[in-house]
Amino acid sequence: MSLKMSWVGRDQSELVGRIRALCYAPTARDVATFQGNLAKDARVVGDDLLIAERDGLGIGTATAYPMTMRVRGGPVSCQGVAYVGTIKTHRRSSASATEAGVATGLMREALRRARERGQVVSALMPFRVSYYDHFGYGLVEHRALWTIPLSILPKGDCDGFTFLEGAASADRRACRQKMVEAGQCDIERSDGAWEHFTSQEDEGWTVADQKGGGAMASWAHFDQGKVGEKDHLKVFDLAFESPAALRRLLSFFGTLRDQYSAVQVLLPSDVPVNWWLREPQIPHRSMNHETASVQQTTRMQMRILDHAAFLGALHLPVERRGAMTIAIAETEGSISRIRMEIEEGRATASATSAEADVECTDRIWAAIASGDLSAWRAAEMGLIKVNRAGAVELMKVFSAGPAPFCTEYF
Repeated sequence: MSLKMSWVGRDQSELVGRIRALCYAPTARDVATFQGNLAKDARVVGDDLLIAERDGLGIGTATAYPMTMRVRGGPVSCQGVAYVGTIKTHRRSSASATEAGVATGLMREALRRARERGQVVSALMPFRVSYYDHFGYGLVEHRALWTIPLSILPKGDCDGFTFLEGAASADRRACRQKMVEAGQCDIERSDGAWEHFTSQEDEGWTVADQKGGGAMASWAHFDQGKVGEKDHLKVFDLAFESPAALRRLLSFFGTLRDQYSAVQVLLPSDVPVNWWLREPQIPHRSMNHETASVQQTTRMQMRILDHAAFLGALHLPVERRGAMTIAIAETEGSISRIRMEIEEGRATASATSAEADVECTDRIWAAIASGDLSAWRAAEMGLIKVNRAGAVELMKVFSAGPAPFCTEYF
């Protein structure tokens, strides 16, 4: 029997939670935990849970959170895909030689649903990037994990930091929203997401910088852990309204150097934190003095489903203007041929039959349009086909601004 796909809500937490557990849980004892966590997940606001069944047995599931992503300052509707899984007894299986596997069926249905809902992009945080390549998702985020000894953090005025508890205040939400709008490919936090994350914050501490009772400049949620024999602070969530606010937050962590050895914090790849440190070296060999270390990772993948809406949301440099045609090879086998015109800081796009100036796949297009991959580098590496050299110069506009970075987790 072929797969049956059904969309349900949190009222089916017992069923969906059990399927999730059969996908991911290490032991049968964890089934109730998976069910309970899903029942409390306020990010699920409608029929956002997908079940794949065969012969009446639930064998796979996925979640599609409705979200809003900010792209160069403009909001676009986003589908956040998570918990894509097939239960352990049905991996790499299908009902017939012509039917796709369970996870493939789930992903195809999730994308169909996103288009039905009119969502401009679909994003996810993959277990393996190469798997989601098959569905047109391109890498759009580099992250820098800094480990910084507290002794070399910048010194400065740290008056105004205070502990936060309970539900997120309007000031805390405003601080995060300001950072999201100023960034690239970050995701706005819904009421349900705030409830979901703040309900877990008793597992650590949350502090905020609100000097003199004014606007909240930054906040961070962190706990402590051992690295070898030393105690480290680990930051799990944060927001800062400006580089100056981030510097003050780092200075605050520096005041805790009698109790902890270092702090670990994830930041955008284009924030050169080492220039603030008392020892700015990132060493190329073993050192006896204290230095910071940084590890770059990739995380979020994205597929652009509505090219015109995505381009229309971008706030671009006003001095750049021009037009080009790009042909995007979609995973399903079709070609999206788009005429893009940029003028006075905004882009418009429409379907065209004109010959393409640039040709690329949907996953490479997502990386370029988000600003994670520069068009000239993509051309140099043979990742795109350039039929008119001037088009690549125009496409540099996508890299103008901060590097993509998402503070949300789903």
